[in-house]
Amino acid sequence: MPIKTVEMVVSLKVPDTTAITALQTLQKIGFSKIMNVARSDYYKFSIEGDEKKFMNQICKADILVNANKHAYAFSVPKESSIKILVKNINGGESSILTVLKNRLGFKNIEKIEKATLWSLSIEADEKEARKIADKAAGELLVNEHYQEYEILQVNG
Repeated sequence: MPIKTVEMVVSLKVPDTTAITALQTLQKIGFSKIMNVARSDYYKFSIEGDEKKFMNQICKADILVNANKHAYAFSVPKESSIKILVKNINGGESSILTVLKNRLGFKNIEKIEKATLWSLSIEADEKEARKIADKAAGELLVNEHYQEYEILQVNG
């Protein structure tokens, strides 16, 4: 059976104090063109079997989505902002994979990737916004000692 990929983005329904603090800090250190910052957990699953059935079940996994405080989507939102995906270099997903497979019965998961998805609203054209996002990632959003990042999209 072919391996399929399912992406899931999990965000808070309530104000995210980490994202608010990141925005305030970025503005204080000179990033005046950054107007808003949002943060989500990003999961990328490699699975065997029916992806619709998997999606219907994984969104109920309490270690990933708490229905009282989280919203989820199965794609990266396309609103006008820059997305920065921040991953730990050495992974660290093995404990989540173990719990999902052994405790919660998701035997069809072959691999999982976890990252933090930062969304930055920047008042600038695409080229300048990308430079600002790259600099913001390097100065605050990423710890270069154990993390790496990728700028996913620029929609302006």
